[in-house]
Formats: sequence, C-alpha cells, structure tokens
Amino acid sequence: MSKKSYEQQHNQSLAKALEILNMFSDQKPEWGIRELGRELGINPTTIFRLVRTMVDAGYMEQDPEKQYYSLGPRVLKLAEVYQRYNPLPLIAKKVFENYADRFEHSIYFGCLNNYELIYLAFQNGRAPLRVMIEPGASTSLHSTALGKVLLAFQKDEFIAEFLKARPLKKSSPRTIVDPQELWEQIREIRRNNYAINDGEQYPDIGSLGVPVPEKDRLNRFAISLAYPRHLITEKRITLKELLPLAQEIAREIAARINWTRVENPGLKYADIGLNRFISSDFDIQNESNHE
Repeated sequence: MSKKSYEQQHNQSLAKALEILNMFSDQKPEWGIRELGRELGINPTTIFRLVRTMVDAGYMEQDPEKQYYSLGPRVLKLAEVYQRYNPLPLIAKKVFENYADRFEHSIYFGCLNNYELIYLAFQNGRAPLRVMIEPGASTSLHSTALGKVLLAFQKDEFIAEFLKARPLKKSSPRTIVDPQELWEQIREIRRNNYAINDGEQYPDIGSLGVPVPEKDRLNRFAISLAYPRHLITEKRITLKELLPLAQEIAREIAARINWTRVENPGLKYADIGLNRFISSDFDIQNESNHE
C-alpha cells in the first residue's frame, strides 16, 4: 500500500469514528453496533472495529449486561478543557438568564462551523412549546434564523461553495431549498442585519436571529429568539418588540466577552479572535464599570 493510500484509509477511519461519536445525545445515550451501522450506513464489522478502538482509548465504554455502548470518561476530560479555555457558552448562558423575565421563550447562541450551525448555549423558556437543543448539536444553516444570519455575513465565495457542497435539505414544508430564493433572503438579511425563520426548521416554531457584533471581522457568532409562530400571526408578539431585545442581548454578550478577556488575560482568547469583539453603538467601558 502506498503512503498516500495508507493516509487516505486512516483519514476515512477517523471520519467514521467521529461520525460514531456524534451519534450520542441526551435522547440517545446508548447505541448497539448494528444500530449504528444501520443509522450511518457503515458495515457493522467496521463499526465494531472502530468502537473497540475507542473503548480501549477510554472515549467509549460498554455496558456488559446490555452490550450497548456509551461515551467514556475521556470525553469528559476534553469537554472540561474546552469549557476552561472557551468560556463563551457560559458567558452567553449567564446573559440569557438576565433576560428570562423579559422573554419567556427560548434563546440560543451558536457559531459557524464549516457548513453547519453549532449550538453553544441555550436558555429554555417557561412557555410550554419549545425546542430542546443540546450544546454541541448541529443543524443546517439555511433553515434557522441563527444559521441564516451567520451565513449571510460570510463572503459571497463561501456562500457559493456552501450551495455547491450539498443540496439544501427540506426540514419542513416551509424550508427554502431553492438557492436563488436563499440568495434573495441573504441580501435582505444583510440590509436589515437580522434573519427570520418562519417555521422553516419546525413548522410551529419561528425565530429571529441577529449577529453578535464583532469589530472588523466576519460574524462568527449569533443569537436567536425562538417562539411559537401563532404568537406572531395573532399579533401577541411583534418583530418591532423582538428585534431591539435580540440586539440588546447580542451586544451584552459581545461586551461581556471583551470585559472578561481584559480582566482575565490568561484566557487564550487570542486563538479565536475574541479580542476583536466590540459593538459600534455600545459603550464597552461603561458596561465594564457596571460589572
């Protein structure tokens, strides 16, 4: 086997192992070998070999009675390192808590990762209709307000590559799957500086997304306010009310990120560019003085 073929084979194995790890969630914390094979479309023999390798390394463990596999303790170590050196989710969560009395529905904070939206933090609302999303979960960029506002403020070349990479998946009857229609929405989002999801991911849920302001950089983080769609049609909540609130939350997250970096210079924010966070219409110094 040539060196190139050897490297390609190992890269494919790594990709498959990561796919397996990504299958675990609160809703499905345990998997069987054949189950994983059916879900991922991978031969069970290959699944077994990869799973056993991860068990030996501590990233997965097996229940000896049920013969099912779950995540292992080494994953916890990685999660702790991530949280220690990237406190963004905790910062966003604390900001969300401050707004619980002003918005009774769910708030989400996420980032762009290649061609997907990754949820970093959320605050569940008090209202009965809500969507439970775990931190670390991913979804399509084109079917959520959070994803669309992140996509819109990337370079045109990135958006064109995103549209070429894979067909736009239909998550609900209202999902936009026509690239030209999505481009029209992107231009509108850029003009308005916010995005709307009108039941495009879940038919009964709407949302409003705004970028977290970042000076002189493409937006990599955003927040969204989610709500039952019928509240809009019944005019019990309005965009006029939601937009200033969403922008206020986004500005406060940006301000707290900048404040935390200044007060804790040991945190390695430079690696992800957080020292560039600032809002053009928000006084960071004043916010710091109030902390």
